[in-house]
Amino acid sequence: MEIPGYRIQRLIGKGGMATVYLAIQESLHRPVVLKILDQVTDQRTEDLIERFIAEGRIIASLRHPNIITIYDIGLADSSLYISMEYVQGGDLKQRMELPVTTDEALDYLAKVASALAEAHKHGIVHRDVKPANILFRDEHTPLLTDFGIAKQVDTEADLTSTGIFLGSPNYVSPEQADGIKTDGRADIYSLGCIFHEMLTGKKPFLSNSVIDIIIQHKQAPIPRLPAECADMQPLLDRMMAKRREDRFPDAEALIHAISKLREARRRVQRLSETGTFDAGAVSSATRERRAKQVLGALILLGMVMFSSLKYVEIRLKAPAVPVEPVSAQTILASATDLAPPIQEAGDQGPAMVTRAPQEASTRAEGPAVGGAEPAPAVPAPVATAAVVEAPGTPEATVATPAPSAPPQSTPPPAEVTQALLWLGKRSLEEYKLTHPPKDNAYYYFNRLLEMDPGNQGAVTGILEIANRYAMLAEQSLARDETDKTTAYVEIGLRINPDNEALLALKNMMESQNQSFLSKMKNLFSSR
Repeated sequence: MEIPGYRIQRLIGKGGMATVYLAIQESLHRPVVLKILDQVTDQRTEDLIERFIAEGRIIASLRHPNIITIYDIGLADSSLYISMEYVQGGDLKQRMELPVTTDEALDYLAKVASALAEAHKHGIVHRDVKPANILFRDEHTPLLTDFGIAKQVDTEADLTSTGIFLGSPNYVSPEQADGIKTDGRADIYSLGCIFHEMLTGKKPFLSNSVIDIIIQHKQAPIPRLPAECADMQPLLDRMMAKRREDRFPDAEALIHAISKLREARRRVQRLSETGTFDAGAVSSATRERRAKQVLGALILLGMVMFSSLKYVEIRLKAPAVPVEPVSAQTILASATDLAPPIQEAGDQGPAMVTRAPQEASTRAEGPAVGGAEPAPAVPAPVATAAVVEAPGTPEATVATPAPSAPPQSTPPPAEVTQALLWLGKRSLEEYKLTHPPKDNAYYYFNRLLEMDPGNQGAVTGILEIANRYAMLAEQSLARDETDKTTAYVEIGLRINPDNEALLALKNMMESQNQSFLSKMKNLFSSR
């Protein structure tokens, strides 16, 4: 990769739509970060370019000491790039590996809130405020960065096509989880989650299931802080209120509240040091008053949370409901008759294990970037239902166990449907198509179809998995990696036997093999 005027030093990382390098700007001899848009060849190209350019324009329009500085944006050799400030202080996620004092947490909170206030003043909602997106220029200067999914609230155009909600599950606001229009208060909620993590060393909601975490953001009570920082609870409560109307109206109001709290803490500290003030008694009284105020809400929200989480646990941990054998053509014919063509290894019922070629055993990644040696390979072996040829017809059918119980007809809650769709689409974007187990696009769409057999979003998602395998097959074919190409085509056709791109690739591979055999026969017959 060559960008005129820059000398690339090393790879820093790879994100959802771009690859990031450390480079030297030759004209000024200074280190910079080069963020280069991944080269894609499908219908997402225009959306990604729009998002990428929008990020550069957004950052360039914001001049603030706690927002990363952008130097340049341009096009070189068909590659879009953004040149921005390079900082070496790490990020907040790394900093929280060690305890953060309450005073440090308040200082970082106020400075990031100030950066958000500047963005909100320009009508820009960040929508992905998380520790990894807060860098440090030096010991005491946090910088808000990565506006890749930011949005101007006065426009209707969305900068991404992920669908259900945007952001990171551990810090997502309830309205983002619902997929409704957001404003600056969504960023305040995410910042509140970070504030809780700085004070306690733990994320506000914990679970082994991403779906459970999302539901907790929507329904669970706001976590209680330990006694040593209980005076922070009122501030946290307003930042993390479930209803955005109950949060701070804007970041400026949050900054004002932080300032008042810091001043009150300084007064308490001075009085405590002189021995004329019982700081412990005040803290205890504050905790008691807050407990009385939220007691009713805790009981109500606790009941809702328990029932919702119990339902999700039962539905997700229960064995998959067996279905009758169906035609592979059914995937395209009707969403209501769709039966999963692939069965996960953890599902109940007999299954046959089909393995990809030996040398293509790693998980599939996204499309190749900038002409470099690509990472994608065939996903690891997945357990698939036994495929047999029906007598008298060329059409393949999926052999599944005889039904042991009638399928459940109760539709899943809306939040479960939204979460599974979002997880499936996110896995598609990350090219986690059928691997790793229980965390891939096919798994999430398949689970949703088990709960709601007629869900069109899940049907579309499964068909899109086959499209992604077609893309991977085309790339590996271009690199003359025949085994990988064959494996991609084979897996994709198991998911959608009628995918035109995969069928064309299969025919082309068979034609090439036939041509090779013909040449060998001619060679030996001429001797």
